[in-house]
Amino acid sequence: MNNNQFTVPETVKSSDYTNKHLSNDSNPTTMEAVTQTNAVKSPTDSPKARILVYTVEEVAQMLAISLRSAYNLCNSTTEFRVLRVGGSIRIPKDGFDAWLYRAA
Repeated sequence: MNNNQFTVPETVKSSDYTNKHLSNDSNPTTMEAVTQTNAVKSPTDSPKARILVYTVEEVAQMLAISLRSAYNLCNSTTEFRVLRVGGSIRIPKDGFDAWLYRAA
C-alpha cells in the first residue's frame, strides 16, 4: 500500500447548501412581513441620518460664544442634559433645542 495516496472522499449528493425549500415559500409575503416587523431601526439607517447630539463646538457656534464659555456652560448647567462619553462631551439635540427655545 502506498502511503502517498489518499482516498477519494464520498461525493456530495447535493451541491445546494442553502436549503432552497425554505426560501421557496408558497407565500412570499409571509417572510417579508416577518422581516419588516422584527427589524430594528437605527437612527443611522437612513442615507440622511438625523443629528441626535451636538458637540461643544457646535453649541458654541450656535450661541455665538467662545469655546471656553461653552465648556463652562456644559459643566455648570442643569437646564439640559450633558453626556460624557470617554473624553468627549455630547449634548442631546432635543433637550438643548428645547432649552434654547424656552430661553429665547
